[in-house]
Amino acid sequence: MFNNIIGNINNKMILENAIKNDKITHSYIFSGPEGIGKLLFAKEFAKAILCDSKENKPCNNCKSCVEFENSNHPDFFIIDEQDETIKTEMMKKLTKDILEKPLENKKKIYIINNSENMTREAQNTLLKTLEEPPEYIIIILITTNTNLMLNTIKSRCINIIFNKLSDDELKNYFKEDITKEILKFSEGSISKAIKIKEKEEMYQQINTEIKKIEQLNELEILKLKSIIFNKKEDIEEILEYLNLVFYDIIINNPNNAIKYNNCIKIIENTKRRLKRNGNYDMTIDNCLLSIWEEING
Repeated sequence: MFNNIIGNINNKMILENAIKNDKITHSYIFSGPEGIGKLLFAKEFAKAILCDSKENKPCNNCKSCVEFENSNHPDFFIIDEQDETIKTEMMKKLTKDILEKPLENKKKIYIINNSENMTREAQNTLLKTLEEPPEYIIIILITTNTNLMLNTIKSRCINIIFNKLSDDELKNYFKEDITKEILKFSEGSISKAIKIKEKEEMYQQINTEIKKIEQLNELEILKLKSIIFNKKEDIEEILEYLNLVFYDIIINNPNNAIKYNNCIKIIENTKRRLKRNGNYDMTIDNCLLSIWEEING
């Protein structure tokens, strides 16, 4: 089990032992940084629970495993909304579906990805199910931020904390085909490393321009805009990358910590403006010029 997933060995043992010893609980929280395999762990755990084999779960050969791999298992569901919030209506539908008994298996499993995006009302709706779950139900909540979840929900779940991957684990995943820069800025996340690696030239340009920003004049800073102007679909990742560059500068030059911390605040404010559908060009212009002014006084 979990042989195809890198890292978090202790969590592999915890989940494997839960299945071997028939100590599976009704509700779990898988928490930890983005892009380290929490959803993969949850799916493999669910597949093993539903497996018809009496040992060596998941067997990958039984009817349940085949259905699971073909994404048509009638007793397995993933809620993975792309919207910023998971609303009450969705949780009401889910809790209603939960009351229907499994079709093929003894268990019925729901994974809610990005569960921190549930509104407070949606969480309260789910809470009613967590307080009195049907005996056949298993719910796995996946989150990068448990602070956004109700304490009453957290208290009713087993929280399994996932850690970022080590440099050696990332090197193993990429078969050594990864630079020191990507390792540093990926923060132990496979998904971040993949995104940076796919557009390595762009990120290297951004890094270069930011590192020499103190030598640039007000007009030259707009060169940075020209790099990212047509990258609207990647702007969240780019802004997060800028934050990582600023963190790196702070670590290596703590004397400049205040102004670079202020740059991070500017980035966070820019993220909020874009989420509120602020004018893209104007917001990015203001962001870059504000950063230049902060750094150059």
